[in-house]
Amino acid sequence: MNPAVITAACTTVLAFFFFLIEGDGLAEGHARVRTQILNTARWAIVIGLSWILIPAALAQPDDQRAATILGMAALIGAVMLIPVSWFVRLGGLERTWELRRARVEVAHLANRTRRSPGAVQAGRLQEAIDRIVALRTPYTAELCDLLVAQLNDLRAGAESWTEAGRRSIRIYELGRSTWPENMPIPDFDPDEATFRWHLYRLFGLMMEIGQIDNPSLGKRKKFRALTIAMDEFRREDTYRFIDAVQQSADRWLARPVGRPWIASYGFESLGPDGLTEVRKIWGRDAAMWGADLDDDDRRAIKEDLARRARATEPNPEPNPEPTAAHEPSAAAANKAG
Repeated sequence: MNPAVITAACTTVLAFFFFLIEGDGLAEGHARVRTQILNTARWAIVIGLSWILIPAALAQPDDQRAATILGMAALIGAVMLIPVSWFVRLGGLERTWELRRARVEVAHLANRTRRSPGAVQAGRLQEAIDRIVALRTPYTAELCDLLVAQLNDLRAGAESWTEAGRRSIRIYELGRSTWPENMPIPDFDPDEATFRWHLYRLFGLMMEIGQIDNPSLGKRKKFRALTIAMDEFRREDTYRFIDAVQQSADRWLARPVGRPWIASYGFESLGPDGLTEVRKIWGRDAAMWGADLDDDDRRAIKEDLARRARATEPNPEPNPEPTAAHEPSAAAANKAG
């Protein structure tokens, strides 16, 4: 049999083998049809070039054959080695799975920004926002809105501790319903996650009041009540953190007003081990995933998203007064324990 035919046939079998492997990977990765078409076209070109160039190269005179074969191999090899990721970028994934990739990207951007404000350029955050907005559908509207809200807060440097925690839990909840088999596993069972969320929420409410330079007498009484309510969460792995918070809060209340209680997320106000204790309880968002959001939490999420939607309207209406969902009473804080 002609050597050119044998070589071309072997190349065809090899190309078809790689095509099947990559095709399965793209299907499992939920690539769009156009992505798979681009990949199919790549291997069709490889097969076509093989049947055209290999016979032509082997038919060259002896003194030109080596150079021709080398050039042919380089051309076919270059087409074969095009990364599949290029086709994914060009053709994309199915919209829902493209959103899943965007959700993971938001988590990475958020972690980088929180660790080092300014580490991510505002333009990069805006690109992520634009991408999520383009993927928004009626089915994924709430998830997209929550992701955009998170990025907007990070871009503005105005992320609320309490809202961020509540939003993270809800994003995970929606993710589980959208990609039930493809979400990370929470760190704890629902009861433990709910315990950590309620402690996180209580501490966040204290931080919100503690950011006020000159809190009113009512705010100071509220802050004191929340400080006392932390005792409901005492146990072996939280008592050091709670002691540090209460001692720091007492010092802040005893001194003249004019400075915030917690000046940064380094938690220097809680002492040299403040950040360590915070990380021990809430080292990852997954520590609160699966927590039970109560009616006040869910109402607060809806109101926050509604407020943001009004703010983007051409003539936004004045924001209504916040409800108790944003600032529960000390009794509610005690009940959370």
